[in-house]
Amino acid sequence: MSGALRAELRRISTTKLWWITLICIFVLSAGYAALPASVALLQSRAGVATSPFADPGILRSVYNGGNVLSRILAMVVGIVAIGSEYRYGTVASSYLATPRRVRMFLGKAGALLIFGVIYGITSVAAGIAVAVPFVSASNGSLLLDQPEIWRSIILGVCSIALWTMIGMGIGILIKSMSVALVVGVLLGFLVEPIISVVFFLNRWDQLLNLMPSGATNAMLEITSPVLFAAHHPTPWWLAGMILATWCLLPAIAGMLSAVRRDVA
Repeated sequence: MSGALRAELRRISTTKLWWITLICIFVLSAGYAALPASVALLQSRAGVATSPFADPGILRSVYNGGNVLSRILAMVVGIVAIGSEYRYGTVASSYLATPRRVRMFLGKAGALLIFGVIYGITSVAAGIAVAVPFVSASNGSLLLDQPEIWRSIILGVCSIALWTMIGMGIGILIKSMSVALVVGVLLGFLVEPIISVVFFLNRWDQLLNLMPSGATNAMLEITSPVLFAAHHPTPWWLAGMILATWCLLPAIAGMLSAVRRDVA
């Protein structure tokens, strides 16, 4: 599998998609992280909240503020990495180079997870960079000496990496890359967020915690209402299991489907 992994890393790294996505994630994550930070600062000045940037929940929300968009972009990379093989017919040569299809797809999954980690680190780095001026302006603290903060940061990176697996699964199950992208973007940007917002507004926390967004927020222990965090989230470890199930099931289903069907 190491050969398949190296080949896939080389293939992805020679395209423009990975570094364009990296830049987009940093810029957009900074913008998204500024939303909960700005709301917390306004609440502080209005007297609604005292010392918001000493609250671990607020800081976790800022650090992982870009997760909302970064995970969708990571999913898109997963779709394109697989869909481009079907679109340009290179999947046949991939099968010839690695006759064991499961090993080939595991190599692709490993490469996508590595790039997902890179995207996750970039997203969190943008969130921390945004937090610095807000914390300085309110005499708060970054709380980077607290284990719970670092756990949220690490899990935030892992969650973005996991979303590449959703993209991989969609890319395998839907052989048309254009259709797969439309389906993925609609699910990630429209269908799932709308359902999550409905659950949030109605305080249906048990249902919200079962959604990918709700599970991600619970796992990262995000508390900002701007990010539609549940009022009563599940424990972080249980939320992580729920998110992993959402992310890995499409990839597993796709691989099981691909190993049994013809290339054409």
